[in-house]
Parts: sequence; C-alpha cells; structure tokens
Amino acid sequence: MGLATGEHATDDPVAKRAESRRIAVGVVGSGGMGCMHAENLRWKVPGARLAAVADPDTARAEELAERCGPATVFEDPVELIRARSIEAVVVASPDPTHAPLVLECLRNEKPVLCEKPLADSSQAALEVVEAEVGLGKRLVQVGFMRRYDPQHVAVKEAVESGSVGAPVLFKGWHRNVGFGSGKGSESVVTSATIHDLDSIRWYLGQEIAEVYARGVNTEPEIGENVWDLQLIQLLTTGGCMGTIETYVSSRYGYEVGVEIVGERGTVQTSPPTGAVVRREGAVSQRIEQDWLERFRAAYEIEARLWVESLFNGAPGGPDAWDGYVSLVAAEACIASLRSGSPERIAKLDRPALYGEREPGADR
Repeated sequence: MGLATGEHATDDPVAKRAESRRIAVGVVGSGGMGCMHAENLRWKVPGARLAAVADPDTARAEELAERCGPATVFEDPVELIRARSIEAVVVASPDPTHAPLVLECLRNEKPVLCEKPLADSSQAALEVVEAEVGLGKRLVQVGFMRRYDPQHVAVKEAVESGSVGAPVLFKGWHRNVGFGSGKGSESVVTSATIHDLDSIRWYLGQEIAEVYARGVNTEPEIGENVWDLQLIQLLTTGGCMGTIETYVSSRYGYEVGVEIVGERGTVQTSPPTGAVVRREGAVSQRIEQDWLERFRAAYEIEARLWVESLFNGAPGGPDAWDGYVSLVAAEACIASLRSGSPERIAKLDRPALYGEREPGADR
C-alpha cells in the first residue's frame, strides 16, 4: 500500500508485510456485529481485506459485501471457512453457532476471531479447547473487546503501576437501554455479564472462586420471570471481593464502567466525554445508546492487533481458555440465580498450550 502525504516508511517488518499484502478475511454474520467487523476490516485495518461474507440472509450479505468488498457471498458459513481463498475468519453469528463454526475453523487450521461467548455452554467451549490443544497451536481469539478499550486499559495500567496499592475490591456495572424479546435471565449472564467476568480475571490476575447472584424483574413486558436487573457478589482465588451490577433494561442509555478499590486508593473508568450542554436551567451530557457506539475504538484496536498477530505468528488477546473459563463462571452465576445460594467454582487445570500465565498477564 502506498504512503499518504506526510507519512514515513517504517522499519517494522510486520508493518512492511501489511503494506505489501493483505490477509483475506471472511466474516460470518451480517448483522450489527458482522457489519462492524467488516467495516473495520475494510477501512481501519491496513493488513486485512474483507474477502467473503456468509449469512443465510444473502440479500443482506450481498449489500455488506458490495459496500465493504468486493467480497464473495456464501449462504453456508462452512463453505466460507473451507474456501481456499480465505485465510482467517471472524465469527459474528448467533451464539449457538459459535462453537461449531470455531471447530470447523480448527479443522481447516484457520485463525478465527470469535465473538463472545465462545460457545453456548462450558462443555461446548471445552470441546474447542481440547480441539485446539490436539492441534498443538493457538488459532482462536475470543472477542472480549473491553481489554482493548482505552478507558479500561487506562484502569489496568493504573492498577499494574501499584499507584492504588494491591486491589481488594472489583466493582463493575453494565447497563443497556433495553432487552431483546424472547430472552431469559440466563442470557443476561451469557450475553452481558460475561464481559465483566472476563474483566475481573484480566484486571486482578486471579480466578473467580465463588459467586452469589440475585435478580429482580423491573419490566414485566419482557416476561415476568425474566430478571433484567442482576447483582452478583464474588470472591477470587487471591482473596479479593467483587460486585457486578447488570441492568439490561435501564432505558436511559448504554453505560459500562469499572472501579478497582486498592489498599491505598481507587481507580475507575472515565465518565462520558461528550459535550456538556447547559440550557433551560439544567446541565446535560449525552450517553451512548449501544455497545457498538460505546466500544467502537476498542473493536478497531482489537481487529488491528488480531491481524498483526497473524502476520507475526504470535497469538495474542483472549484465547479459547479464557472463553471456556468465563463460561464456567457464567454457569455458576446462573446456578446461583436458580438456587438462591452461593456457588463455588472448582479449580481448573490450564493446558500447557495456554502457558502458565495468570489470567490478567500481558500477552
């Protein structure tokens, strides 16, 4: 690729390879997540190009392929994965399809960035882990994009600097405008809270040892038995405590934040950064309305670093083991919601493929 005016050639071999060729990436799914990934590959990731889109809704896929391609359209995602022209895959289809499609990527030895959750159960996620271990190399990255969000990274760096002392408490909150129809209390955990469960491990470098989850229904219209507001208390293997508040029908906006309380101080994510408006006797500031808007920068950084890892052969980011462990914790939360009692999480033995690192270690 040519250099724009004012740019300089680089000595970075990875960047040079990205300038000379682009990795052909296929995206499975052309909904909101699939479109976002396709747009990033087209305009935000120099080392990649959108080469194919797969979706049973071929009309929607064709529109995306034309806008972000040129790209081949497949109705069957397995055909996309098996296509010889496709070098890497992004899975952004409905949750139950994740594990089967990732397993197909492994059978074809193609790197895959899979949106969370890795699977619709911890057992299915373990099958992915076992398949990858059997292959003997890491090809799977899971889309826990908060690890790339500048606000969350700033908190992580402050914790690692020791400026607030050793962490003793994690506090996370996650609020959505509204909750989709046909979903249950369990999907609140697997679709929303699972991000916070991963964040705890990432921030603290510890595993979750115990969870105690409670829920209430604040919006009967979505189903009287659906707990759209959930509060989780937890303990980690290192003796830290934590709370996670997930409210998926808050109505006012989309807001995610975290605070780490240390022995000598606290650090938390920044408040919204939009313009502060003063009018009619009030002060207001806009709040994002969905996750695609709030985490746009995080998704761009995630995609760019993923593609860079394909060039340099050094897998990074949340891996299949992280995807599996997060689902084990999520299922413990669901069990606690049902039982009304705390649930312990057994110690899991990490395969050698994923190293001896702690869950929050740099990659």
